[in-house]
Amino acid sequence: MQPIPRFHDGNVTGLRLRDGAATIYLRDVSGSDFELLLEGLEALHVEDFREGNIILVAEVVTGRAPDADTDFDSLFTPPHPSADAKYHDAHALQLKRQIARIESGEVSLVMIVPSYGADLLATCREVICRPA
Repeated sequence: MQPIPRFHDGNVTGLRLRDGAATIYLRDVSGSDFELLLEGLEALHVEDFREGNIILVAEVVTGRAPDADTDFDSLFTPPHPSADAKYHDAHALQLKRQIARIESGEVSLVMIVPSYGADLLATCREVICRPA
């Protein structure tokens, strides 16, 4: 996978979901439009989508460990705090497996961290970034 262009201070302009895939529409600071295709989409969480959606960082992580502070709980909801320990253990094992899959390159972790607006986290099998 090629690294994606730098989108700092660009915008998330749209999102389309379809049969196991997502297209994230992005605009860089020069005004050029791009499509970030997430094929083989496994998990997606988008929060606070609004007009503007200014990007602080857009990053694809694969073949290495994600940052320790990555909020995987937004993708893989943990059990209620009062749930039996076996559910908490199963959740911890699920997260460990997902991180191992990212480290091995089996899946990619896509992160868009906002300055304002859309906060996105996804796991998928393939990421393609192309001019729109």
